[in-house]
Amino acid sequence: MSTIEKLSIQGIRSFGSNSEDVQTITFSSPVTLILGENGLGKTTVIECLKYGLTGELPPGSDHGRSFVHDPKIFNQAGTLAQVKLEVSNLQGKRISVCRSMKITNKRGNKYAFETLDATMNI
Repeated sequence: MSTIEKLSIQGIRSFGSNSEDVQTITFSSPVTLILGENGLGKTTVIECLKYGLTGELPPGSDHGRSFVHDPKIFNQAGTLAQVKLEVSNLQGKRISVCRSMKITNKRGNKYAFETLDATMNI
């Protein structure tokens, strides 16, 4: 069985939108509990794990538009977002997965979501 070692989130929902604001969670073995009040990002962490491992966007995220941090909040033209995972396989070898995306504010209230890349390093 593989284990998740680390998750880094940037530009997803309430997790910061600039390159210096990367939030990292280090998972403990055998179990990591994610606790907190409503609205603090517990579901976002789970959705980032799913997105990082499968590339599947959360249900109801309007094709990624409500998954990535809204660029209008900081009066920006767009937001870059990234999910990075570090996983250990059965042999203890570390595998890192990185998925990058961006959302661009078009005219009015229209947004364009784009997946930039997905890389895996063994």
